[in-house]
Amino acid sequence: MRIVIVDDEHLPLTRLKTLLEKSGISEIDIVGEYTDSLEAIAQIHSLQPDVVFLDIVMPSMNGLELGEKIQEISPNVEIVFTTGYDQYAIDAFNLHAIDYLLKPVQKLRLHKSLERLQRMIEKNQPITAKQKMIKLLGGLKVVSPDGNSHLMKWRTSKAKELFAYMLSHRNEIIYRDTILELFWPESDMDKASKQLYTAIYTIRQTLKKYGFDGVQISSPLLNSGYKLLVEDVVIDVEQWLAQLKSLPPLQQSTVEDHERVFQAYTGDFLGDSDYIWSESERERLRRLWSHHAQQLSEFYSIHKNYLAAVKVQEKVQSFSPNEEDSYFTLMKLYHLLNNAAAVGEQYWLLKKMLQEQLAVEPSEGIVRWYKNWEREYTQAQIDVFV
Repeated sequence: MRIVIVDDEHLPLTRLKTLLEKSGISEIDIVGEYTDSLEAIAQIHSLQPDVVFLDIVMPSMNGLELGEKIQEISPNVEIVFTTGYDQYAIDAFNLHAIDYLLKPVQKLRLHKSLERLQRMIEKNQPITAKQKMIKLLGGLKVVSPDGNSHLMKWRTSKAKELFAYMLSHRNEIIYRDTILELFWPESDMDKASKQLYTAIYTIRQTLKKYGFDGVQISSPLLNSGYKLLVEDVVIDVEQWLAQLKSLPPLQQSTVEDHERVFQAYTGDFLGDSDYIWSESERERLRRLWSHHAQQLSEFYSIHKNYLAAVKVQEKVQSFSPNEEDSYFTLMKLYHLLNNAAAVGEQYWLLKKMLQEQLAVEPSEGIVRWYKNWEREYTQAQIDVFV
C-alpha cells in the first residue's frame, strides 16, 4: 500500500508516519510526506500512491481542494482526511473520502482504517470491456464486456446529471460559475462549491469503477473551470452522427446501410431524464433522425415494401406518440396492405391520444380521409355479399 502524507505541521505529520510504520499492516510503503500542498500536487503523478492522508486546514490550499486536485491527477487514489476540527467531518464524507480521522490520531482507529483501505484496494478492480462505450441515446448507459447496455449506477442524481452535462460539452472548458449557477442556483457560494467538489469526486470514482481511464476531468483554469477529456472511448451520439453524415444516397444497394443507422438510434438524447439544459440537443437529434426515418419510409413505400415502411413508422410512433403524422402514415400504409382492422385501430389511437393530450379531434384532412376510406371499405364489403 503506497501512502502519501500531507500536513502543514511537522509534529502531527511525524506522529502519523510513525503510527503507520508501526501499524502491523503488511506492505505499507510511505512514498511521500509533504507540508506544502503545491509540492504534493507536483509529485502525486510520479509517486502513484494508493492512499493519501490529508490534513484539512492548511494554508494556500485546504485539504478539501487538494483532495479534488489529487483525484484529477490520479483518479484511483483513496483519500483519508485528518484534522483536529470535527466540524469538517460532513464535508469530508461528502467528498467521498474513504475515512476521516480526528487528531491526535489514535493507533486502534488508524488500524481499522488501514484494514478497510487494504480490503478496498484489493477488491477495487475496474470493469474492462473490449470496446469501451458510453451511451447517451435513450439514457446514460455503459456497454459491458458482453456487449449489453447497462445503466450507470450513481451515488447521487446530481453527480449523474453533472457528468451528463460535462459529457455533452466534452473537450470544452466549462466555467465553474456556469456550473454553480446551473446546478446550485439557490445555494450560497461556499455551500455550492463544496457540493461541486462532492459531485466531481463522485464522477471520478464512478468512472474509475467502470474502467473509463480515457475519461478524465481536468482543471485547465485552476479552480475557474473544468474540462472533460474523452479518449479511447466511443460515445454513441458521436458515432451515430458520423454514420448518418457518411451515408451514401438512398437506393436499393444502400438501403441496408440506411436501415442500420436508423435502428442505431435507440432512444432520445438522455431520454430517461428531464434535464432542461438537454432539451435543445434532444430536439436537434430527434429532428435529424425523424427526417431520415421519413426518407426511409418513403423509399420503402415507393418500392412497395409496405411492411418495411410500417416498421419504420411504428418506431417513429413509439418515440413520438404525440405526433399526428405517424398515425396517419400508418393508416395509409395499412390501407395499402388491406389491413382494415389496423387502419381503424390507428384512427382510434390517434383520437384517444389527441383527446387525452389536447382535448381536440384529429385534423380535418385526416377525418375526411378516414371517412372516405370507411365508406369505400363498407361498400366493398357489401359488394362482396351481393
